[in-house]
Amino acid sequence: MNRDYSGSRDPASRQASPLLAMLAINALWGAGLGLLFVAGVLALDIGHLRKLLTLSADGAIALALLSVGSMVTFASVVTGGAVMMLGKGRDSGPRSGKRELAALTPALSRVPARRSRRQG
Repeated sequence: MNRDYSGSRDPASRQASPLLAMLAINALWGAGLGLLFVAGVLALDIGHLRKLLTLSADGAIALALLSVGSMVTFASVVTGGAVMMLGKGRDSGPRSGKRELAALTPALSRVPARRSRRQG
């Protein structure tokens, strides 16, 4: 007897699960990169940020804000990059926005000459 423990009987939701898993995995990788970035900034003491955080009374709040902001930013970038790479390799033809142009040939047209307004 096969049982579906996902809580959903809709076949469309089962197809969406790999997509959601891919998004979650990439978001976690991005959040990890954000934490690594904060650790690097603090380890190198860029802009004396580590000194400011350790000497401030509200250093923990500042560190939390910096960490969460970096995690959200890096998670968004990595997830967005993964979404943009979804369609790669499916077809070899030109994609939307990359259409091939036909050979361009100049068209001749008559333009009447104007008299010069300068008097002199």
